[in-house]
Amino acid sequence: MSDQIEPSRRDVDAAVSSGASAAALTAGRIDMLYRLGRHHLFLPFSAMCLAGVLYKHATPLWLATLPVLLQIAVAIATGELTAKYAKRDPKSDPLYWAQRYTFYSGFAGAAWGVGAVIWFVPDDFSAQAFLTVAFLGMTSAEYIARCAHRPAYLAHAVMSLGPLAVMLFLEQSPYATLSCVLVLFFGGVLYSYCSGISGMIDDAIRLRLENADLVLSLSQEKKVAETARDAAETSARAKSAFIANISHEIRTPLNALLGMAQLLERSELDRVQNGHVKVLLEAGRGLKTLLDDVIALSNHEGDEEAYSEEDCDAAQAVRTVARLLQPRAWEKQIRLGVTADTNLPRVAADPRRVRRVLLKLADNAVKFTDRGMVELRVLQQTNERGDPILRFEVCDTGHGLPPEMAGHIFEPFHPGDSSYARHNEGAGLGLAVSKRTVEALGGQIGYESEPGAGATFWFTVPAIRNAHIQTDEAEPIASDAAPPWGLTLLIACVDENVATQLTNLLEPFGNQLTFAANASDAAALISRESFDGVLADAAEADNLAGVLRVHAPLLALLRPGVRAPAAASAVLRWPATAGGLYCAIRDLLGRGAESGTSSKNAETDHNRNAAIDAQAFSALEKSLGLTTLIEILQSYMKTAEDLCAALAAASEAEKWSDAGRIAQDIAGAAGGLGLAALTNAARSFTQCVREEAAPEDLRKTADAIVSEHMRVAQALANLYPDLAA
Repeated sequence: MSDQIEPSRRDVDAAVSSGASAAALTAGRIDMLYRLGRHHLFLPFSAMCLAGVLYKHATPLWLATLPVLLQIAVAIATGELTAKYAKRDPKSDPLYWAQRYTFYSGFAGAAWGVGAVIWFVPDDFSAQAFLTVAFLGMTSAEYIARCAHRPAYLAHAVMSLGPLAVMLFLEQSPYATLSCVLVLFFGGVLYSYCSGISGMIDDAIRLRLENADLVLSLSQEKKVAETARDAAETSARAKSAFIANISHEIRTPLNALLGMAQLLERSELDRVQNGHVKVLLEAGRGLKTLLDDVIALSNHEGDEEAYSEEDCDAAQAVRTVARLLQPRAWEKQIRLGVTADTNLPRVAADPRRVRRVLLKLADNAVKFTDRGMVELRVLQQTNERGDPILRFEVCDTGHGLPPEMAGHIFEPFHPGDSSYARHNEGAGLGLAVSKRTVEALGGQIGYESEPGAGATFWFTVPAIRNAHIQTDEAEPIASDAAPPWGLTLLIACVDENVATQLTNLLEPFGNQLTFAANASDAAALISRESFDGVLADAAEADNLAGVLRVHAPLLALLRPGVRAPAAASAVLRWPATAGGLYCAIRDLLGRGAESGTSSKNAETDHNRNAAIDAQAFSALEKSLGLTTLIEILQSYMKTAEDLCAALAAASEAEKWSDAGRIAQDIAGAAGGLGLAALTNAARSFTQCVREEAAPEDLRKTADAIVSEHMRVAQALANLYPDLAA
């Protein structure tokens, strides 16, 4: 029964909580006393004694089995006691249960004492020796159960071994007397061991109590840590939500203020007023930069997880940054140049993260350079392990940095030269954000500078082995890659999805595209027509060049798993971004990418077919700045979408007068941005409404307006990927 008792510390815990360590040890020993009990172990020894006496002595069976029955009764009673102990009140006195167990132990020993008297065979030492051995074995087994509490063992040993020792002593024979002494000595030795075993049990109990305290302490610390973690996560979520809200709430009016200030700067103001507007613009730009840096520094960890692209084109990243900063360079009358090595591998990092670091370094260079130039470079190197890396450099001819700034130039809120930084509204966050981003990419960042001799800020990022995007010779890369317009291009592409993407990226800007399904079709087309350039799958580029002997430049679209062609004029990894395609065509055709050369009426065709005028938007970007232009375009897109939806609803309901007024609004909004095709379509619809044209014709013209708006939206998204942000 006692083996079914679960290890209990309820009484121990109660004793510990009251500060009574001795009581805790006593409670532990008593708990051990009940747990070690094996009340059925007497049966083998009783059976052997009963068999021996029946074999050697003519004792009546009922008398010989009487001790066994008594032992069974005591075992049952002790089992009931053990069951009650298992269900006891945790606050009950452990000594009470020890006394009860000692009492039952005495009864169990008395049952064996009765057995010693009944089973003893006079004048037969062999039977007496067998009985002595059986009793000593039984005592050893019972000792294991009762050693935790010496009074319990003593009560059992005296009541069981005492009668046997007396019976042996009364035999008055030397061997019987020696057996009597052996029985008493054996019982005494076991009793003496009780003290040592009790000490070991006390040590085990102390260790268990210490472990319990340690577990309790660790559990409490875990709860405290989990509470702190939950609070930190809640705080982080609240911080992220706050940053997102404050970003929106501050950026929106700030961008509007900057846009209006830039428009005001272009108006006719006297010199004093123009100076005031310039101060307003510089202060607003500094505030916006500070806001962007604080948000980037606060959202660094979550921002890293938001990026998912695997690699990027290093040269394209440099071009993009230079394009963004070109208007500011023109404004300060400094030269902004970009140069890249030949056959650069791809960067093993997300392009947005690379561009962010490069933009921050280049923006600082433009800010702190009053005359001269700023140059963006990218070159291939290897690290100490021989792995390929890409090194980006931003060199300027500004005032430079003193040597004492080297130790903390990349620390947050440390703007370097305080007087100059204060004059230029530097907050000291940009370089700290850049350092964190570069280190997260697995690269390094640093700078080289001498006071008065400019500075070169650089950073390295891992590169992908054997991944190139260009095969032509090295040359300076244009800092501005506007979409090509007015070109006649032959597209030799089997994949319809790629053909559709090329159509969306090129056709809205007035480019005339002709499609060929294979090299044979391309040969037939090239023999009849003249093209400014040819775009073909990389797998067919060599065959196409050999069959057609094309004099027009050939741009191969290299998809994953396809070998790079040898005969192509240039190679572009596909899929590519809109900017990547435009830059590749610009590099392929040079100045010819600005307008087609195969048609005398290229400019006329461009104005008639283009969804947007890329040159006009380039001029707006230079005058207004990219950020302001995107804000204006976002406002236009929202207005145009609402107007087109209203036009479609009015056309469906055949409310043509309302539709005519909506079309006039569309023409006004589109005309302000120079969207000639959409403006003409809207005006044509208005004219049809005035002439009371047939409903079918009006509905077709309205659908044409909506379709043209979709072309404009697609073209703007290709030209300005950040427009959707």
